[in-house]
Parts: sequence; structure tokens; C-alpha cells
Amino acid sequence: MEKENMVQQPDAAAQGAEAQRQEGAAAPFGKFKSADALLNAYNSLEAEFTRRSQRLRELEGRVQDENKSPSAPAGEMRPSEPVSQEQIGAAVEKYLAARQAPYIMAEGGGHAAAPKPCVRSLDEAGRLAQELFRKNV
Repeated sequence: MEKENMVQQPDAAAQGAEAQRQEGAAAPFGKFKSADALLNAYNSLEAEFTRRSQRLRELEGRVQDENKSPSAPAGEMRPSEPVSQEQIGAAVEKYLAARQAPYIMAEGGGHAAAPKPCVRSLDEAGRLAQELFRKNV
């Protein structure tokens, strides 16, 4: 009986291998129907990859050129940009408005009152009372 099982197992393995060969023969190129379709798809993919690589190289070159050129400090315009007289006048007016002296009262005005000290404990109240007695207030 064991010999029969041993004989049947190789037959089952042979049948499984034969089934895989038949399935593989039906679809050896995956989703492509023939080798020509696979080759055409590969060629179009390679062309697209080349275009993207060239575009990437071009953009990296631009970034490197921008990093090499000296940049203007913040708030300043680059000399390559055209500047109109109106823009210059507006910038000068803005600068002068920021540089104006603060308004000072002609009569002198009053002094700002200091906030009253808040007593938070009995010890603080005692110290404050002693200071007031020393000053004779």
C-alpha cells in the first residue's frame, strides 16, 4: 500500500508541473499577447524615461545656476528687474515715514503712575510697613 502511495505522488508532481507548463505557454509575456507587443511597450517606456531624465537634468541645472548667482538681501530688488520712478518714490516715502521722530508733548505732560504694590502675605505687609515708617510717610 505504501508503494502505491509513493508511486502516486510522483505522478501528482508530474501532473502539476505539466499544468504549469501549459499555463506558462499560454501567457509567457504576462499581460502582453506577444513578444512584439512586449518589445513595443518596453521601447515606449524607455523613450519616456529618457525624456524625463533630460527634463530632470535641465531643472537641476537651473537650480544650481540660481544658487550660484548672488541673491539680493531681503527687501531689496534685483538690479536685473526694471524699476519705475513711481516704485522708487513709494519706497522713499515708506522709508521716511518709518524714520519720523515720535510726537512729544509741548507742555511736558504728566508722569506715569507706578502700580501699587500688592501684599500677598503677612510678612510682606510687615516689611512694607517698616519701609513706610523709615521714610516717615
